Amino acid sequence: MAWKGLLKQTQRYLDKVQNPYPAAERVLYQFASAEDLGKWKVFTDEEFGGQSIAELSSSSNTRDRTATAEFRGEISVNIDEETEGKRMQRSGFAGIRTQEMEGQYMDVEGYDALAFCVRGDGRKYIANLRTANWIVGEDNSYDVWQAFLFARKGAWQEVVLPLDRFLLTHKGRLVETRSEMNPHRIVSLGISLAAGGSDAKKGGPFCLGLDCIKATRAGS
Repeated sequence: MAWKGLLKQTQRYLDKVQNPYPAAERVLYQFASAEDLGKWKVFTDEEFGGQSIAELSSSSNTRDRTATAEFRGEISVNIDEETEGKRMQRSGFAGIRTQEMEGQYMDVEGYDALAFCVRGDGRKYIANLRTANWIVGEDNSYDVWQAFLFARKGAWQEVVLPLDRFLLTHKGRLVETRSEMNPHRIVSLGISLAAGGSDAKKGGPFCLGLDCIKATRAGS
């Protein structure tokens, strides 16, 4: 309802007046408990006839023995015979994204970057943001913003991605129209992996360690 949106805007304005300078960083998601992992959904090309598999499971952080998680599985570029040439032309992708909640958005106003605390495996992942801007003009769809996420193999590190590095895409292709992301209306956040380009022949196992994701200020 319209009054709910107005109420949220009013509350956001009051919060900004009371706290004009937000903290230097804010934890958006952690991966320390079953409740944390329950906020995420795993997806693969298997939904469309592919053969990739993936899971998000609890692990332990060897740095300080705190609980973390691993997004792991196996990428396959094979397609089921019944599917080939019908529902999909190629396979080889897997990912995780936050569960959507109707009418609720992730608001990162006051920050200009996202920090991913991850342990890499040598692969190049993609960070995804879906917003309710509807720039691409299709009904019941979201704008998808993407940026490359790469972490050194076997090392825990904080990878900072400025929001202006995320590019608007539509069905996997870059949208040429110059546009700006709305930081108030982020519907979901995700991480994905796809076999393509330089990774076209890199099917096989993958494992990305996940500690937390934060909103931060790269320019500060």
